[in-house]
Amino acid sequence: MDLIDKIIFVSKKLVMENGKVYFDNYFVRTKAINEEALVVVKANGEEENLPLDQDFYEQAEPGLYELDDGTQCEDPDYIAEFLIFENDETYEKFKDDY
Repeated sequence: MDLIDKIIFVSKKLVMENGKVYFDNYFVRTKAINEEALVVVKANGEEENLPLDQDFYEQAEPGLYELDDGTQCEDPDYIAEFLIFENDETYEKFKDDY
């Protein structure tokens, strides 16, 4: 899987200890791959590290993708979905719900 200089639609679901769920969706462009992470750049120029495991990334279907804030991207290369628990206790409490 060639991830260098690709557009990825990132979708994160954060589960909090109190059971609330928050979503964070955005587009990034991959910048580099190092020994530990896929280095990406957000639209605001901020760099972020994403996991290297290719199981997180799937080819995006062609089309127009739009975020809640109106940001759009035509034909991103990949979609990456992440489920994040606030802490270990949250994971134990809600792991079977997701």
